[in-house]
Amino acid sequence: MISLDQVSSQLLFLIKASLKGEVETTGSGKSGESVDWGKLVELSHWHQVTCLLYDHLSSTDNKQISTGVLEKLKEQGTSQAVFNMIFLKKSNELNAALSTEGVEAFLMKGALWAWMLYENPGLREFGDIDFFLKKEQIHEGLAVMAKYGFEPDNYRKYLLENDKVAKLYFNTDYQLPLTPVTTNMLQSLEVQWNTTYPRYHYSFSWEELSEQRISFEIAGSSLSVPRIENQLLMMIIHHAGVEQWDKLKFVADLVRLLRKYGQQLDWNYVILKTKQKGFYKLLLESLGLIYFLSGENFLRFCGENLEKKYPSQKFLEKVLTHWENKREKPVTKSWQIFYFNMIYRDRLSDKLAILFSHLAYLLEWRLIIPKARWYRRLPKPTSN
Repeated sequence: MISLDQVSSQLLFLIKASLKGEVETTGSGKSGESVDWGKLVELSHWHQVTCLLYDHLSSTDNKQISTGVLEKLKEQGTSQAVFNMIFLKKSNELNAALSTEGVEAFLMKGALWAWMLYENPGLREFGDIDFFLKKEQIHEGLAVMAKYGFEPDNYRKYLLENDKVAKLYFNTDYQLPLTPVTTNMLQSLEVQWNTTYPRYHYSFSWEELSEQRISFEIAGSSLSVPRIENQLLMMIIHHAGVEQWDKLKFVADLVRLLRKYGQQLDWNYVILKTKQKGFYKLLLESLGLIYFLSGENFLRFCGENLEKKYPSQKFLEKVLTHWENKREKPVTKSWQIFYFNMIYRDRLSDKLAILFSHLAYLLEWRLIIPKARWYRRLPKPTSN
């Protein structure tokens, strides 16, 4: 079994900085290797845990890193904290506006998890705001967002002009990125109506996610958000099923959720839903990853002796390789996500459903034709 003694000292240091908690990560990195601080900072940028790194360094009073580098990290951490406060204010404004207009919605992902899970909300890096809307109210929700200066790009506006094409878009996609029509510090705002692309068969209905919603207080405002069990399910879908635990930022989210709420979760519900949707194995691999990194055994809530099986060697090696060497950003992530899910989904029936849904999507001419028309309208690049 691979061990943390085989990873670089930079990665091991960053893992410790990202996870913290009562149980420190074991291992000492590659034998005799000292930390390369330049590489460490570069790696922290890629993993989007620079704020966590600075917090760790400042709390441990590490004197090996240069004052200049430490000051730069402090500056970045302070900027992120300011951004998070600005984004929070905007999130509250939008949430209140949607509620006033009777649009069913809730704040989700990074903007929420920064406040819900972290010791300090400035420690969690995120670049946009995500709202989950009831599918039947997307148009009303977009009208609210437009009042606040956020609209779809021209391509998606074109697709939404025709009601039939718009319906196909909403049935085959899961999110709509919005951009500010004027200069705005917030560069991206996303509206979602599903947990990810329907063709991956992770779908949760609005009713499922909204069942037993809880109130969460953020800076004096009360937000209605999905129960913690559903927060965990959405996290596994996005961080594992879509992002494949590519960055330490994602693991930092999961470990904090489990430390804060793991003892009180309705694990029977979590197990039931992951088995129904066919990603129970991904849940176990993810909990196994936390066990490997920190020794905290949340697998025990799913069954006995599962820590002896998870994480699997192949899963762990893939994750650590990406953490160490980074992963090149693909032209399109579709194949990468498809391949991963064909390996790690629970049953053959789940994999066949994903395969056939992808084929159906590729053959959906009623959506392909409007898309092709749009690209034909674009000016051809001129040669020098």
